[in-house]
Amino acid sequence: MLVAAARRTARLSGRITWAPPAGTSGTAALAYRLEGSGLPATVLLHGLFASGRYWGAAYDGLAQHSSLLVPDLAGFGRSVEVDDGFGPEVHADLVARTITELELGGQPALIGAHSLGCLIAIQLAQRHPDLVAGIVAFSPPLYPDEADARRRLGQANPLIRLFVASPLLTEAVCDWMCRHRNLAGRLGRWIRPDLPAPLADDRFNHTYRSYSETLAQVIFSAGAAGWIDEVTVPVHLVAGLDDDVIDLAFLRRLAERHPHVSLSVWSEARHELTLTHATACASEIEHLRASLFTSQPGNP
Repeated sequence: MLVAAARRTARLSGRITWAPPAGTSGTAALAYRLEGSGLPATVLLHGLFASGRYWGAAYDGLAQHSSLLVPDLAGFGRSVEVDDGFGPEVHADLVARTITELELGGQPALIGAHSLGCLIAIQLAQRHPDLVAGIVAFSPPLYPDEADARRRLGQANPLIRLFVASPLLTEAVCDWMCRHRNLAGRLGRWIRPDLPAPLADDRFNHTYRSYSETLAQVIFSAGAAGWIDEVTVPVHLVAGLDDDVIDLAFLRRLAERHPHVSLSVWSEARHELTLTHATACASEIEHLRASLFTSQPGNP
């Protein structure tokens, strides 16, 4: 039943176009990809079942005028396990350390983020305000409370639905995937035929600990809406009208309540709009960049 639901979700998704991104890879506090040079940098943060390569070649143009940094979040992709768990503070602090270790923190950066990455971006702006100039948050899983988060995510994602129903069974499934990554990758490509093979593989490139703790402490906790209260930089939310993961009514309330929060709603777009509408998403990031930086002396 879960496999059927996943394949049905794939059929409902828009057409995905993706090509491998450019840049050089390395490891600081997190594994990363770096492209271009100069400040202020642009930083892209991926979602839960992904890695930095989620941001494909369509986003390479963001490195035209300055550095483009794309990390693998802690416990995902090429980033190794961390000793302090996978709470929001740990995720944000590791992104901050990566920025500073690469000497990209001389000016506040523009953050583009998808899904889980949106919450980490907001936490980053709260804990390290000197590093963040503004945020473009695509498909942000912002919820008023834990019950709403669990209900919406459980309805939208089969693996999260399994986690909600039976954490022990989910742990067993994740353990099997870790021991049979090649087979899990082939299964992932069959479940999500709309995804390019590298992105389908990345859906299993994590551990149960990184997945479960991040899900529980960052997303299910529903704390990010409160973090926005303490953030003063521009936060531009971009939501798909057909996205069954987000709480669109709640996003509208956040935008109405906070002068630094704005919201764009795109028709015929679902949760993976950063893949199906990659060019438009890159343009949204460029637009905020222009509004923040082009009026400053010395910026292009």
